[in-house]
Amino acid sequence: MQGAVGDAEFAEFTRARWGPLVRFAYGLTLDVGRAEDLVQEALVRFWRMRDRVAVERPEAYVRRTLVNLAVTAGRRRWWSERVLGRVPEVASHPESDPGHGSAQRDELRRALARLPARQRVVVVLRYVEDLSERQVADLLGCSVGSVKSHASRGLSALRGTAALQAAPEAVSGFRLTRGEAAR
Repeated sequence: MQGAVGDAEFAEFTRARWGPLVRFAYGLTLDVGRAEDLVQEALVRFWRMRDRVAVERPEAYVRRTLVNLAVTAGRRRWWSERVLGRVPEVASHPESDPGHGSAQRDELRRALARLPARQRVVVVLRYVEDLSERQVADLLGCSVGSVKSHASRGLSALRGTAALQAAPEAVSGFRLTRGEAAR
C-alpha cells in the first residue's frame, strides 16, 4: 500500500489488520472497549492523512499512532485521577475481556494499570508484544536507554505484585493469542 490510499485498499487494510491492531491496543490499555476506540481513532487519522503523506508501512504508522493515543489517554487519566481526584468507573464485563478468569492475570492487569503510561507502554511492547529494545525505541521515538530505564522501573514495580511472586507464569499467561481480542 504505497502512495495515496483509495477506499478499497483502506477497507482491505482495515479488515485484514483490525484484530491484530485491537490486540496491540489492548496490551496498551488493558481494556477491550478502549482498545477498539483507539484503533478506530488511529484508523480515522490514517484515513485523513492518506493524501498528504505517502505511507510505505501503514501498519507501522497506525501502531505508532496507537502508542501516541494510549500515552496521551494515560496522561489524561492520571491528571483526572490524581490531580482532580476523579476515579473512573471500570466496567466489569469478563466475557469481553480476553484472558478473563485468572486471578493472577487480573492482578497483573491491575498492576500494569497502576504504572505510569510510558512505563506500561514500554513493558507491554517489550514483554507482551516481544519487540526488541531498538524496535520499542524506534516506535516511541526515544533512545534505547530510555526504553531500558522505563522497562526496568516498570518491571521493578510489577515484581512487587503478589501474583508474580506466587506464579511467575502469570506474565506469560497474560500474552494474548490470535483471536482473543478480535472478537
